[in-house]
Amino acid sequence: IMTTKEKLSLLRNEMKANGLDAFVVFNADPHMSEYFTPYWEERKWITSFDSSAGYVFITQDKAVLWTDGRYLVQAKNQLTGTGVDFYIEGTKDAPESDQWLLDELHQGAKVGCNALCTPHNTWVLLSQTLKRKDITIVDAPLIEKIWKERPKDERQTIYVRPEKYTGESATSKIASLRKIMQKKGVTHFLVTALDDVAWVTNLRGNDIVFNPVFLAYLSITPEKATLFAELKQCDDSVKAYLKQHHIELKDYHDFFKEISHINGEKILLSPDANQSIFNTVEPKNTIYTEVSPIQLLKAVKNETELEGFRKAMIKDGVALTNFFCWLDKNIGKVELTEYSLGKILDKFRAEQEGFLGNSFAMIVGYLGNGAIVHHHATETPGVSVKAEGTILIDSGAHYTEGTTDITRIIPLGKFSDEFKKDYTLVMKAMITLSNTLFPTGTRGVQLDAITRAILWRNMRDFGHGTGHGVGSYLCVHEGPQSLRKDLRDVALLEHMVCSNEPGLYCEGRYGIRIENLFVVQKKGTSEFGDFYGLETLTICPLDTRAIDVALLTEEERNWLNNYNKWVEEKISPLVGEEQRAWLKERCKAI
Repeated sequence: IMTTKEKLSLLRNEMKANGLDAFVVFNADPHMSEYFTPYWEERKWITSFDSSAGYVFITQDKAVLWTDGRYLVQAKNQLTGTGVDFYIEGTKDAPESDQWLLDELHQGAKVGCNALCTPHNTWVLLSQTLKRKDITIVDAPLIEKIWKERPKDERQTIYVRPEKYTGESATSKIASLRKIMQKKGVTHFLVTALDDVAWVTNLRGNDIVFNPVFLAYLSITPEKATLFAELKQCDDSVKAYLKQHHIELKDYHDFFKEISHINGEKILLSPDANQSIFNTVEPKNTIYTEVSPIQLLKAVKNETELEGFRKAMIKDGVALTNFFCWLDKNIGKVELTEYSLGKILDKFRAEQEGFLGNSFAMIVGYLGNGAIVHHHATETPGVSVKAEGTILIDSGAHYTEGTTDITRIIPLGKFSDEFKKDYTLVMKAMITLSNTLFPTGTRGVQLDAITRAILWRNMRDFGHGTGHGVGSYLCVHEGPQSLRKDLRDVALLEHMVCSNEPGLYCEGRYGIRIENLFVVQKKGTSEFGDFYGLETLTICPLDTRAIDVALLTEEERNWLNNYNKWVEEKISPLVGEEQRAWLKERCKAI
């Protein structure tokens, strides 16, 4: 197996041969997916750093990776001694990555990257910065020349998601998009994000781990809709379905050839479509670059989809009740590791009818590992879990009806007073958001600040967002809305489904994150306009053993007691006697 230093040496030889002074590797596939097939893991291959966020700039004598605060510990562990340095974005020691590259390179230098795996907006911003020194960026997919054991891109069968789950037909969705195109004055809409393609066509697949999508592009014009997918993935039933909805089927690999023939048209493209598409169509057409209108349509769920979420939550609640009851009975009696616990939870979920798989890579963090925000337990060496301290479990599932995402912190034995205070503060933050009413036009950044206020008052904070959108049997992380510190200028609309997950992390000691999903619902109208609140969807007890009741307001205590009572009422009739007794104990009022 080649070391990172050996791989960098091979890449630098290729850079020299191609007259390149620097090379950029982004963590992306051609569709800018959150998860992607092993074939596209170029950044992971060249650096051995396997987080979901991070990109690397490589010159002839330096290699520097930028990632975010969630991965500080991981970056230290995986990059030390590899010849790759790293910075955590947004910290006082970290230079802006584009500026760093500008400072490192001479006037008129040349930078290469794989345009197929580079979002257009990133390409444009980098180009603008480098222009100050007449530095150009060129498409140079060099990694494919040196990655000899590159994994195959395996494709799975595509299948139809019936209308009884989607609540709207593909024909209707395409008609809505054509109206939007007409208003915008565009003749072609090239859909590049996999979950957008899946949502419009009401098709699903399993090409990518955790996300029920398939590799495809979709082209929509006023007269025609064309799906570019692997033909052998589509059986006769899928072909008949596409015909019924007037969607033409062409091979995935013909997409670039087809779009190269578009001439003199007005094309709508998302700013994060890959740069290769822009390189192909830009010279001969007018490009309108704006966020895909599908994002907002997809984010606002219809009643059928919301009903699906509610059904999925009940199934998940039963599986989690069985699991947490089992954990309480067995901790300290049987040998357990973080990894084996994850497998046991998988088994309980798999018992539920319509379970289709996990919605993301499960996080099981015991003690200090809970402070690594995206910690992934390994089988070897396994981390033993004992009847002491606390464990953070962040997991989710896809069921036939919908998708779940939930985090709970479980005290397994003795815990510190400091943990108790911090756990209570995070619980207060989560309850604050659950209880918040807000007027039309409120952005996620405003709700994020309201949620964090109690933590800020105690000089505490967390490095991730408070919430993200969730797909309807699609991607568990979905836009365009989010609840974060940075402004995403999208109002929260009725029937958007999001997570509510404040946290607090003390390196080496414990991590705390409490997460429920909610749907935005209209609560009423006053002389000041329409007001919205949150209907909590997740049905699983909130552990009160580590709560400092003295720190809760009466309103917070009532919310917590009512929530747990509701959970008990919903789940008790669906579980065994032992689990009912456990629920009664876990859900009793404080």
